[in-house]
Amino acid sequence: MRQTSDVDGLSVEGLVVKYGGLVAVDGQNLTAPRGRITGLIGPNGAGKTTTFNACTGMVKPAAGKVRLLGEDITGLAPHVRALKGMGRTFQRMELYDTLTVRENVVLGKEAGMAGGNPFRHLRATRSQTVQLRRVAAGAMEMCGISGLAARRPANLSTGQRRLVELARCIAGEYPLMLLDEPSSGLDGAETEEFGRILKSLVAERGVGILIVEHDMALVMSICDYIHVLDFGKPIFEGSPREVATSKLVRAAYLGSEADGMAKFENDEERARV
Repeated sequence: MRQTSDVDGLSVEGLVVKYGGLVAVDGQNLTAPRGRITGLIGPNGAGKTTTFNACTGMVKPAAGKVRLLGEDITGLAPHVRALKGMGRTFQRMELYDTLTVRENVVLGKEAGMAGGNPFRHLRATRSQTVQLRRVAAGAMEMCGISGLAARRPANLSTGQRRLVELARCIAGEYPLMLLDEPSSGLDGAETEEFGRILKSLVAERGVGILIVEHDMALVMSICDYIHVLDFGKPIFEGSPREVATSKLVRAAYLGSEADGMAKFENDEERARV
């Protein structure tokens, strides 16, 4: 059996995160290898974003290990993890409204080069500038926003802004990307297009994606493997089919999120008929 430390991507082993006397994450194990979309789901307050924050270095775990491409990065600062190949989007979009879309996307590559200070490379050489524009152009094309390059994010729709944020992360050319609620604020058509882009990104570039998402229809349609958290504890993991049919997982959910799992199960049943 392959050890989690040998995973060509992200691995988390025995992760424990505490806030004072509160245990927010208790014994989390997960893998998010390259070439695959891995889901991390659970009800509100389950510990999903806390797990993300521990993976990216924004919170310090009380126990456990975080490895990226086989290297222990548990004690590294967030900007060093970015240099090692870890990119992230946030639940609340963090775009610079005073810059153009192109300039925002270029910063994704700058951040991968400069770590915690992307503005360090603003005085780039001509060849560096050409490279940055080429990478940004490719990321915008993949996200279908090339026509928005000269516009300001403040004047865009929520869906367009989400694509700008994704393009910026793609421009960083990270082998592993963590996406926190990327479909938040999107309508059905925008969510479907977002999922298509993520699948194309993995297929064409072989990156690994770990996604936290409440839209179960999206999760079930794009993820290859899913980890489930509840009250900070891992309760289940498996394929979308296995997750959708798990009584334990269903019991952890209420309302529309469970409905999304049921829809997946029904769609799968119709496909077999």
